Amino acid sequence: METARTTKKKQVRKRKAPPEPEHTLLATVKSVTVSYYVGNHGNGISDEAITDVLCDIVAMTPDMPKHLGKEVTCSLMCSRQYGRIDDPNEKGWPRVGKGQAVPEMPFLLNIRLGRDGGLCSAYLPEAAYWPLQADLKIGRLKFIELKFMRPRHGYADLTSIYFSETLPKKP
Repeated sequence: METARTTKKKQVRKRKAPPEPEHTLLATVKSVTVSYYVGNHGNGISDEAITDVLCDIVAMTPDMPKHLGKEVTCSLMCSRQYGRIDDPNEKGWPRVGKGQAVPEMPFLLNIRLGRDGGLCSAYLPEAAYWPLQADLKIGRLKFIELKFMRPRHGYADLTSIYFSETLPKKP
């Protein structure tokens, strides 16, 4: 006869895996391209400025030699929305309200790494976007350091972007 003691299964406690370290990619800036879009939406107008920073990958941690020397494009974006004004006393046309920045805080998207290179993107607030875009256009910022989680099928969550005039310490 079986007792409750003998039928109990042993409970095995699984250990939580340690968090994976961030991956780091260091790249040198090759060129900067700026574009601007404006269009109607719903009850207003929105615009979006995009700065594409084309770079060459010079180092990665952990080491990923298949990506070294490949190009990566970092797309920095800034967006605003303008609401329509329904004030009948407004004399100007078009009757558009003051621009509201979207989003008000940085928003890091993801990074894609493939055999043809890579791509990452982020939305920045207006106050950060325009000065950064100007520094990139004049060539003052020469290096980008990207940190991201371990890629799965070539995609990973971007955790930080660091721009600098001088070579950051080796990743």
